[in-house]
Amino acid sequence: MTHHTITTSTGDQLLDRKWEIANSIFSELATSYPDLYKEERRSDSLPYFVRLIELIGNGLLKEESFESHSRNWGKEVGRLACGQGIPLNMSISKVSLYKKAILEDVILQNDDTLTKEIFLEITHDIDESFTTMISAFCEAYSEFADEQLKISEEKYLSLSTPVVPIFSDLAVLPLIGQVDEVRGEMMAEHVLLECKKLSIQQLIIDLSGVYEVNPLFQQGVMKLIDSLKLLGIEPILSGMRPEMSIEFVQMGINISTIKVYQTLNKAVEAH
Repeated sequence: MTHHTITTSTGDQLLDRKWEIANSIFSELATSYPDLYKEERRSDSLPYFVRLIELIGNGLLKEESFESHSRNWGKEVGRLACGQGIPLNMSISKVSLYKKAILEDVILQNDDTLTKEIFLEITHDIDESFTTMISAFCEAYSEFADEQLKISEEKYLSLSTPVVPIFSDLAVLPLIGQVDEVRGEMMAEHVLLECKKLSIQQLIIDLSGVYEVNPLFQQGVMKLIDSLKLLGIEPILSGMRPEMSIEFVQMGINISTIKVYQTLNKAVEAH
């Protein structure tokens, strides 16, 4: 038999024995991670391991779509691991156990015909599949981290830019700290949604808590003001110090058409 024939035969064997090997994988994991892989999880875990073995088997059969399927499996399992709080290094370390169970079965089923050269070829092909899966694991973890960061930023934003109703049609937005480009984009979206939800007609943007003005801050505030106007909400500025107004003018930003008050109390009293 040629190397290709034996490799193909091994792929068929893996497909035929996928459930047995899936059980072996679970047993390996249960031994190494007893707290994670308890017996009651076996029935839920086996379908993922069966799909893994199908991918490896089809890879040995040189199926054209196996690489994309391997990547999809890696992404899916990576997402599950993220949701369960399993560290990336642990997910990757499990790959050696998957590989161990699969290769042990290959040796057991082909002990009489498996030469060193053929075994190395099979191992090489299996390694290629796992390399694709590990890459997908990493992508899944990276995407999950980005999503969690965005959620954290949105939570922070909702706390750092609260729209506080004063009257039925008037609210205050107290700005504190710096506004960079990212926060400026998120601030505008968050504030507009809150104003719409509260049916606000006038919004006082209080700048008393802002002690450093930079171009990004000015652009963020003006973008918010323009967006409020488009929604028919009147923007009002309060707490603007003289040096701040000078910086706005130097930036070529015209605030002459906007009501400006020295303090928040005066802005509220006027309305």
